[in-house]
Amino acid sequence: MAGEAIFIGYRRDDTADVAGRIYDAMAQRFGRQRVFKDVDNIGPGVDFGDYIKTVLPRCRVALVLIGPHWLDSRDESGKRRIDDDHDWVRTEIETALATPGLLVVPVLVNGARMPRGEEVPENMRPLLRRNAAIIRRDPDFHDDVERLAAAIRASVNTGIIDLSKIGGKSAGSAPAPTRERGPNRAPLWIGAALALLALGYGAWRFAPALLQGVQQEQVAAEGGAASVPQETDVADGSAPAVEGQHDTAPPSAPTQTPPQQPVAQTGNIIRDCPDICPQMVRIPGQSYAVGRYEVTFAQWDACVAAGGCNGYRPDDRGWGRGNRPVINVSWNDAQAYVQWLSQRTGQRYRLLRSEEWEYAARAGTTTNFSWGDSDPVCDQNARNGANFSACTDDRTRPVGSFQPNAFGLYDMHGNVWEWVEDCYYSSCSAHFLRGGTWNSDPEILRSANAGGYESVHRVSNIGFRVARTV
Repeated sequence: MAGEAIFIGYRRDDTADVAGRIYDAMAQRFGRQRVFKDVDNIGPGVDFGDYIKTVLPRCRVALVLIGPHWLDSRDESGKRRIDDDHDWVRTEIETALATPGLLVVPVLVNGARMPRGEEVPENMRPLLRRNAAIIRRDPDFHDDVERLAAAIRASVNTGIIDLSKIGGKSAGSAPAPTRERGPNRAPLWIGAALALLALGYGAWRFAPALLQGVQQEQVAAEGGAASVPQETDVADGSAPAVEGQHDTAPPSAPTQTPPQQPVAQTGNIIRDCPDICPQMVRIPGQSYAVGRYEVTFAQWDACVAAGGCNGYRPDDRGWGRGNRPVINVSWNDAQAYVQWLSQRTGQRYRLLRSEEWEYAARAGTTTNFSWGDSDPVCDQNARNGANFSACTDDRTRPVGSFQPNAFGLYDMHGNVWEWVEDCYYSSCSAHFLRGGTWNSDPEILRSANAGGYESVHRVSNIGFRVARTV
């Protein structure tokens, strides 16, 4: 049982009902001897602190249930319980966070939001740098719990819990859900399917990716509070989308094998209007062209100046606009841009489908990256150069700063996550992301990797690139 059990922590006056349902669901899947919930497992007269310190090292995962009243629960004197050094929930969380090898996952239930840093005691703030799982109310409850259970099951073998497709939003989450620097980042993905589902070559495969310390900023959402982890980066306040290793199947729609040599000479470049229209590269043997670069702030601002893009002017976080990739744009924002561009040019612009994106990113390769299997480096002159977590500036780079792939496409690996057309949940409330970002570790930049994020959210490591039917 050691290292394979699940601990469920919750506040009784906040989530007792849903905690019981989650406990029953996990016990059914893993066995009651592998699921701990204080009210069910602690005996009369047992010291709670000692019990927690004994139990948590035996667990693989600690689920911290956060409901709508988790922060506001108060004692008889009117003081918030979370501010009490002896509050059991606080004790559980602080002990869990200090337990080596324990995967601590905040679980947002009943529509709760992730607390902000200033709302919790300092020792609990590392919890907020973990991407959250989402457990929605019926009729989605069972599907969400099953995805969470699948991720936990996989973590027994990998030491990683994949939160990529948990219902309801991010990680989150989120990506995203920015995270603390260093080789070991806190877990991010929940969206695993069982190990038998493989998204690799033909079926679904969810590889390890629990980005440690993943942090989600407070994002602007259309229609209410975001349901993803709301966090800011320790250094610069930036925030990521959900990241992970959620490998996709090889592209199936494009059938021709692309050439190995660069093909993006002048004759393969399309530009439907001077200056403000993206340069497009015809993909050989296919009926679509792909933006040579990620859409830039200059191109977005031109859309706004022309009365398009719903007049929305994204924040550049002080990094600069111009030739940097536009960030803080939601999937819905990206749709507004391609609609405007289509009207402006009379051509059919759109987002890439996920399989089209991967086909273009691979540029004829079957390796981890378009340049081969070697990890990226932060060297603009290297063939395997990319803007990722090893770069010390912790922000986007101007588009085209690194070498292109064999199709002449820039920044397919790193810089910003790129929205694609495909739905991430069956409800289409979230959409896929491809390519990794400036704060991703190397494995996240792989051609096969995919993430996902709620369609209405805007964060500082998500942008997009356009496609055009030819």
